[in-house]
Amino acid sequence: MSVSRIGPYSIVRELGEGATSNVYLAIRDKSFASVALKQLRKGCQTDLHKAMFATEVELGHRMEHKNIVRVLDADLAEKSGAYLVMEYVNGVPLDHHDHPDTLLPLEKVLSVIEQVAGALHYAAALGVVHRDVKPGNLILKPNGIAKLADFGCAIPHSQMGAVVAGSLAYMSPEQLEGEALDQRADIYALGAVLYRLLTGKHTFEADNQFDARMAILNFPITPIQTYRNGLPKILVDFISRALEKNIDRRFQTWETFIDDFAIVAKTIRESEDDLDMYRGFSMNTQKVISYNLSTSRQLSRSGYSRSGFSRSSMPD
Repeated sequence: MSVSRIGPYSIVRELGEGATSNVYLAIRDKSFASVALKQLRKGCQTDLHKAMFATEVELGHRMEHKNIVRVLDADLAEKSGAYLVMEYVNGVPLDHHDHPDTLLPLEKVLSVIEQVAGALHYAAALGVVHRDVKPGNLILKPNGIAKLADFGCAIPHSQMGAVVAGSLAYMSPEQLEGEALDQRADIYALGAVLYRLLTGKHTFEADNQFDARMAILNFPITPIQTYRNGLPKILVDFISRALEKNIDRRFQTWETFIDDFAIVAKTIRESEDDLDMYRGFSMNTQKVISYNLSTSRQLSRSGYSRSGFSRSSMPD
């Protein structure tokens, strides 16, 4: 059954579904402001879920950052289900750009990571660990501004949550083990997001959740070059450090992460290489491009196009 009203809000349409809640585009009575309204589903009205929801509301009211979605209102006693109201961000969640055929240009990926790192640095300064940094919780506006959303899994720094929460593909080993967390868990998650936005693939290969858990805890990440050729070594090394399983070998603070990433981004932006050349191609096609670039000085990047590529140039 469709929902037409929640509290003083008229529901326009559903924007999405989370593990425990639905998110709607809504219009506030009298002001006619467009907002995003997040409401717990009926089957999730437990004390635990309500407590996590209340934490999200409390954190949302504390945070004022240009790259964090603002919480505007809330009613935890609403009969149809507790809800919170957020600014409506007219943009695209980045899970629309985390598959091999929908990847963003490298410059946009760099910009998103810079902005989200700043938002997470701000949250960490307030003693908050997000715990659910993933492409679906990042929204990119048409003007290039990126917004971090959904603090529903957030916990205070150096504490353990009541449950292990988050999205498995972006969890650090310590988060998966249910240990007390600090900013290094979110650093790992943003590293995994960077990997996914560059490749359209997860950092590991697994057929089920058990295998995924084993991979996160015990096995090295799949080398990023397996999925995308030609990335600068400085970027590959940065990603590897962000995704260190050993927490003491990872970036220890957001300051260090941001400073080092600034060097990486500056180096890439000043490079004359076309680092988007391989984006969207299969590995076999990437190998052909690499082969042709290395053996034919006459090959013009400006004249090379996907539509004009022929597999007849495949090397033996």
